[in-house]
Amino acid sequence: MFKHRLYEIDILRGLTFLAIVMQHTLASFIYSPALTIGPALVSAFLLVLIRYAVPMFIFITGLVLFYNHSDKEFNYWEFIHKRFTQIFIPYAVWTVIYYFWPSGRVGSSLSTILSDIGGMIIRGDACYHLWFMVAIMQFYLLFPFFRWFVLKFKNRSISTLSFCFVLYIALMWFNTYQAPLLYEQVQSPLLKTLLEYRDRIFISWFFYFVLGGYAGLYAGKLRIILRALQKNNIYIFLLSFMLVLIAVVKTGKINSAGIYIMNFLFTLPLTPVMVVYLTSSLTTIYYLSLTHFMKNRLITRILTTFGRYSYGCYFVHAMVLYYTNTFITAYLPMANILLQLGLVFTVCSLVSLILCFLMSQLKIPIGNLLVGRISS
Repeated sequence: MFKHRLYEIDILRGLTFLAIVMQHTLASFIYSPALTIGPALVSAFLLVLIRYAVPMFIFITGLVLFYNHSDKEFNYWEFIHKRFTQIFIPYAVWTVIYYFWPSGRVGSSLSTILSDIGGMIIRGDACYHLWFMVAIMQFYLLFPFFRWFVLKFKNRSISTLSFCFVLYIALMWFNTYQAPLLYEQVQSPLLKTLLEYRDRIFISWFFYFVLGGYAGLYAGKLRIILRALQKNNIYIFLLSFMLVLIAVVKTGKINSAGIYIMNFLFTLPLTPVMVVYLTSSLTTIYYLSLTHFMKNRLITRILTTFGRYSYGCYFVHAMVLYYTNTFITAYLPMANILLQLGLVFTVCSLVSLILCFLMSQLKIPIGNLLVGRISS
């Protein structure tokens, strides 16, 4: 059966990539000695606002997979082969790139290099942003199970999602309050490793994938569903946003060194309160992408462009951010910290897009190895 393209997906990908860049840009500034109360409050506001980024990428993955593979014969090995070439190989290539950047490590033996790279591919720690790839690839590997589960309860979507939501809240309670204690007590190396890297295990994000799966099943009715939900969801979004923001702001204080600091750990996504806020954020942002962003041609064009190249941009942006941040803070040291933040974010986003576009123009398969397949 022919399915029309969901144009809002590229808009969502673009929004989410820009949120990721802003999140990582903020990480370079929120602990700066130059941070005062005003910029700290703005940073807290922005950080809470864009925390939807990782759940949205997982939500989009579930939506697209179920939209494309829910009502036809499913060939698992063909599916995996396609993801291996388009998703895993670029990730492995960038793991190698980040392994040698910026320190070089040319003095190590070949066996050591291969062992290190293999471990980094499994753990996703060649660079701070690559952990996400470990999580997302587990959903590809386990897609047959999720497909069976969602399709089995297709006609009971509300009760199934409600059950998954409650289960996920309970899991995040364990992640927040029990897992750290358990990590200190366990002796098993395997269990200790799983607890240490629990942020990249699929179970820590499964709800957003299932939510995206049901959105993919009902993509044709999604505009109507979201419009109905948003009548009440907007209040949940605003209330949960304010609760998280107030929790962060209340921690603000001047430390012994005279630097204004806040506890931004309240915004970490794997907590019970953040689950409520992030779930509300996903539906709110999706609704806005359908009803407002798509009405503005310029915004649509910008976000769609970033969305089409978002996979490659995601890989390269950490490197670009490093040099952008170094250059701007070195040559504009007296500039307002919010001006520096805005410049770093803007330049990093644009340069990442340009580099990704240039890499995509390389002859196949070189371009695909670096940025994956760019949709037309």
